[in-house]
Amino acid sequence: MASISVVDAAREAAQHTRRHLLPLNPLKWLTLGFLAFLDQCGRSVAGSGPHGGNGMRTGPWPGPFHPERGIHGVVDAARTVSEWLSDHSLLVMSGVAAAILAVAAVLAVILWINSRGTFMYLDNVASGRAEIRRPWREHAGAAWSYFGWRYALSFGSFMVFVLVVGIVLASVLGVLNGRIDSPSGGLVLLALVPIVAVLLLSAPILALALVALRDFVAPLQMSTGLSCGSAASLLETLITAQPGAFIVYALLKLLFVVLSSVVVAVVSCLTCCIGFLPLVNQTIFQPLYYFERAWPLFLLRQLGYDLPGRLPAGPPKGVPNPA
Repeated sequence: MASISVVDAAREAAQHTRRHLLPLNPLKWLTLGFLAFLDQCGRSVAGSGPHGGNGMRTGPWPGPFHPERGIHGVVDAARTVSEWLSDHSLLVMSGVAAAILAVAAVLAVILWINSRGTFMYLDNVASGRAEIRRPWREHAGAAWSYFGWRYALSFGSFMVFVLVVGIVLASVLGVLNGRIDSPSGGLVLLALVPIVAVLLLSAPILALALVALRDFVAPLQMSTGLSCGSAASLLETLITAQPGAFIVYALLKLLFVVLSSVVVAVVSCLTCCIGFLPLVNQTIFQPLYYFERAWPLFLLRQLGYDLPGRLPAGPPKGVPNPA
């Protein structure tokens, strides 16, 4: 397999972005902004707005925490909370289980919408069009397959976070209650260190898997008609053949995300935070979203999977796997 160039792919993606977004068409940008919003749904959390008030309190402080006691007040409050949690452990465990189930249900709805949006936006970016109904209808099956993997990875990431927080909180509460003062308690804490380390190391791996799923597996599904699992296996063979190119892509993608985030933050602040609003953000900064989505498509083109070259000729139905 011939070597591929991530920089050349970025250059082609920039030309593709300029060709299809200029001259400015407000209706097209608004449509693409809506689709980009669906594609981003579940991938990031919008920042909360400014809070009212000056944050000062008057009168006695409620609860066991007394600020005037400083660190001793914090310790006393933590011990009080620890004792309450120990006395109501069954209630706490039931509450945590109910919260996890609620998050799982909400996450399923959000990621289902995100999965449909991923394929709709991908279709429009690859073809240069700005349509909603047709890609929603045509890519329903692929989006359902993609959703299963997307949900499994996202819920796995959430559970890693829950486990790390749970272990840390349980250790802190054990220290406050005096249950880990003995030598055996110290051994328990020592045994938890590698468990937390493994969980923390799994977080970036899951994050990379989510990036690969969106950037490469979904386009391969559209190019080949494969299910998400089969497209993921195909991507594995491509990465094995060209590991250096994919590593360079990951590093440059990280740099692009950082720089584009700075640009979005600065411009949004200069517009009185209007640029942070959903839909408005995706519409105003559409060139950034469009380029970011097109970049991996042109990387795959160098590997023989030319999705942008195929879609403009007609609906992507029955596209054969390239030789």
